[in-house]
Amino acid sequence: MIKAIDHIGIISNNLQQSVEFYTDVLGFSISAKIEMDDAGFSAIFVEKNGSKIELMGYRGEIPKRSEGVEIKMGGGSIPINDHITFSVDDITATVTQLKEKGVEFSLEPVQLEGGMKLASFKDPSGVLIELVEHPKR
Repeated sequence: MIKAIDHIGIISNNLQQSVEFYTDVLGFSISAKIEMDDAGFSAIFVEKNGSKIELMGYRGEIPKRSEGVEIKMGGGSIPINDHITFSVDDITATVTQLKEKGVEFSLEPVQLEGGMKLASFKDPSGVLIELVEHPKR
C-alpha cells in the first residue's frame, strides 16, 4: 500500500536556474543527480526536511503549463491549478525573507476562513508555489 509521497517531479525550462532557485532562495539541498545523455534527460533531486523535489531537464520541446482558473481573494487572486504547498511557521516573516531574495508574490498573505494564512508565487519554470501557515492550536 501507499506509505507517503516520495517526491514531486517538475519539468524545468532551465534546469540550472531552477536548481539555483530551490537551493539558494528556498533553502533546499541537492541530494542526487541523474544523467541520461542518450535520452536527453537530466534530473537533480533537491531535499529539505524529508521533502524531495525532482527537477527535470529535457532537451526536447516542453509543453506550456496550464494557467488554470483564478479566483479573487484579498487584494489578489489564487490560481487553481497544479501547485506545491510548503508549510511555514510565520508566513509574514517567510514572505519578507523571500522578497529580499527577489521573489515576486502573485498573492500576498491572506487569512482564510478557519485562520489559515496563504500566499503564493511562481518558480522560474512557472510552477505555482503556495505557502501556508496553519492556525496555532
